[in-house]
Amino acid sequence: MLTTNFLKTRTSTRDFKDEKVDDEKIKKIYQITRELENKFGEKDLHYQVNNKGEEVYFKLKGNAGYKGVMIKAPLYVALDITNDSKSALVKGAYGLEELITKLSEQGLASCYITVSGVSDDILKSAFVNAEGKIMSILAIGEAIKQEVREHRYDDRKGINEFVFIDDLDHKASVEELSQRGLDDLFSYLRFAPSSYNSQPWRFVLKDNFVNLYLEDYKDEANLVDAGIVMYYFDQLTKEISINSIWEVEPKLDGSKFQFIAQKEL
Repeated sequence: MLTTNFLKTRTSTRDFKDEKVDDEKIKKIYQITRELENKFGEKDLHYQVNNKGEEVYFKLKGNAGYKGVMIKAPLYVALDITNDSKSALVKGAYGLEELITKLSEQGLASCYITVSGVSDDILKSAFVNAEGKIMSILAIGEAIKQEVREHRYDDRKGINEFVFIDDLDHKASVEELSQRGLDDLFSYLRFAPSSYNSQPWRFVLKDNFVNLYLEDYKDEANLVDAGIVMYYFDQLTKEISINSIWEVEPKLDGSKFQFIAQKEL
């Protein structure tokens, strides 16, 4: 599926079939997560797979969940970060979104599980092999009913609300982005998912680089938002041969706009 179509129709699934994920698909999930760990080369980034879904569900019920409601699924993958590494968290979230795309190709649906406020002891009781702190969880399985909803343009920020030229005081116009051949990119990128659809990411185009910031940083869930939008930026720019790697160096200094990463265009 084209990334543009996938983004516009991407929907989380909260009702999964009460059936075990096929063994071959489980093997594939393990393979993908190991490949992602190797891809980023981050010693502080790990993915923990647990196919004992019912056990995970009851351990996390009443604590974790989607908007406070725990999602029951046959399998879960947790993003495990050691040494409080912010860069590993951003890259790990990038990897989760890549995993979601590949799961979709396998006919599997997914949903993010919110873990903010959940104690480490509870999370580690569900993922006993965790080496650090569980920062995000994906519920995975076959959807009971997959409803595809195309997002409306009016439920997303306009381009000039999250894209800037040279600095954060100069809002980009569609004409300016068109001159750079980037208008379609950001038109589709607005559909990238974020916590509570807050779209906290801000892009500044300067010289031959794009700088990614987070506005009004609240907590580590925003770093997950950053990793997700970086993944879709890369997918959407493949066709125009922008293949450089993001340099991820979060600077959480308490300012209104927190620098996260830079990429050469």
